[in-house]
Amino acid sequence: MSLSRRSLLTSGSAALAAASWGWPTSSRAAASIVATTYPGSFDEAFRAVVGPAFKRTSDSSVTFTPLLGVDQIGKIQASRNAPPFDVVLFDEGPLIPAIASGVLEKFPAEQSKSFADIPSAFRHPDGYAPVVTCQLIGIAYNPKKITTPPTSWEDLWKPEYKGRVGITGLGSSLGTAFMVEIAKLNGGSETNIEPAFDAIKKLLPNVGAIAASPGALAALFQQGEIDIAFNFWNNVALLAAKGVDIAFAKPKSGAVVIRTSAQIVKNNQDPKLVLDYLDTVMSVAAQKGLEAAPWVMMPTNSKVALTGANLTVAKSVDDLVANNVLLDWTKFQAMRGEWITRFSKEVKI
Repeated sequence: MSLSRRSLLTSGSAALAAASWGWPTSSRAAASIVATTYPGSFDEAFRAVVGPAFKRTSDSSVTFTPLLGVDQIGKIQASRNAPPFDVVLFDEGPLIPAIASGVLEKFPAEQSKSFADIPSAFRHPDGYAPVVTCQLIGIAYNPKKITTPPTSWEDLWKPEYKGRVGITGLGSSLGTAFMVEIAKLNGGSETNIEPAFDAIKKLLPNVGAIAASPGALAALFQQGEIDIAFNFWNNVALLAAKGVDIAFAKPKSGAVVIRTSAQIVKNNQDPKLVLDYLDTVMSVAAQKGLEAAPWVMMPTNSKVALTGANLTVAKSVDDLVANNVLLDWTKFQAMRGEWITRFSKEVKI
């Protein structure tokens, strides 16, 4: 009979060490941990920058699994004693039910090498791991087909874009944030998105594709299937760097800022290695790498400045937060399950 790596963890002193946040004292070396990313450019960036940085700083490796936040929670809840991931990536919305479900550990800030460089605005008020990057949601468009940059979310409804608009469902923070903004533009609010469902049905003649994820939505530009969509800035910048005809516009109402954190899963394989990984993600070196082209991910380490393409959308992280939209996910996160189900039933092309 053979025992898996996770089976060994849950036995004897190893489980006690993990539960108490004491570092393992045995000679067992956990050569690898498993961390989630988001599909698309997020996954590409973490594989290119964070994986090698973690190898250099810890002499260990990380296996990345790209999944949306709602899928991560379900998989952890199904295997609490032997979770499939050691670290999970959550936007601020999915983080709320993840904490409530009891599958996450709080962050041992006093043992962290990088935590001191993370501003208070990005630290969790209840002691969970801090924000490691911000994403900016605006309008992606093909500048060769749309020569006048869009200025409003409402531009997606223009009749000249019939069959050329791309959207995604509410399983990602991207789709949810877009629906909330559309609701607000049409007399609704963060808790009343009925106007958004009415508006999205009117948009359907323009919709050429409904993508499964933000990454898949961005890829539709590369395939020439759409010319305009809402999407994350870093997805757009990555494709533009690859030569795809795609550009980014901030709506006049402000782009939406999504704060993303890497969180510690209870019963993970090796608490010390997990902390090493989080310190790596928050470190100056890794965040400079993620901020640089082609990834252009927004840093949260106070020692990392914005450069290059990022300076076209914000002067600094402070400017990014001050002049765009931050949604209060605590108001509507509990409603998202119903919204997701309804969207999948009612929004079809």
